[in-house]
Amino acid sequence: MVLCLITKYGAAIRDHNLPFAIAPAGASAVLIFAVPASPLAQPRNVIVGHVISALIGTFMNALFRHAAESFRWMPAALAVGISIFLMGLTNCYHPPAGATAFLGGFFASDFEAVRWWFPLYPVLPVALIMVAIGLIVNNICRVYPIYWFTPVHVPKAHSSPQPLPGEYADQANADNLDKELPAAAERGQISPSSVSMQPSPNDSSSSSMINPEGEVNDEAGNEMETQVAWLRARVHELEMELAHARHARQIYTFKTAHPDLA
Repeated sequence: MVLCLITKYGAAIRDHNLPFAIAPAGASAVLIFAVPASPLAQPRNVIVGHVISALIGTFMNALFRHAAESFRWMPAALAVGISIFLMGLTNCYHPPAGATAFLGGFFASDFEAVRWWFPLYPVLPVALIMVAIGLIVNNICRVYPIYWFTPVHVPKAHSSPQPLPGEYADQANADNLDKELPAAAERGQISPSSVSMQPSPNDSSSSSMINPEGEVNDEAGNEMETQVAWLRARVHELEMELAHARHARQIYTFKTAHPDLA
């Protein structure tokens, strides 16, 4: 609507019969306003994609302008193909930009009115206006853009839920648990003094836990039970932290993939 109003009431556009509301803008509007979370609708893709395609379309038009009538179909086809290739190199795919390249290569009337100015007018102003309107409208109840220049990496949700540490710990034997605890101690997640579950031969405090008959003293046994209880409590805390982190990641992935339902 804004582009049509500018075309109708813009004095310079009306007096010189210049094009402004070009057809690819309608396809860009579908992406920007219908699927604003799509990478194809982000400002970088919209602006750079349209400008690159307009440049290629303009160049192909000039290259084949004096070609025979039987070759007049080639510039449009080459313009679209080369534009797709360059958008892939720059990671700026924007499907409506293919129509922009087609306009230039097909000797359309919109292009013939401006010729070499086509990338700067009307393509660049139209792309900027579309993005600006998208920023206003989409941010009323959604988020736009997801990024400006650098694409963000959205973590993929696992197809099947991964077991939490507690599920593994319930099935693990004491040997496996002993191997995991020292690594946690190095990260500062548990107390190093409570890591070892086996008495060391060179540790006098450990040897004092066992009497000559090979039985564990009551006092030493109570101390070990306390350490084990503390370790279990700490493992439970780590399980809860991991569960919250996974839940937050799933929420972020869902909101990014379905902004309309978030």
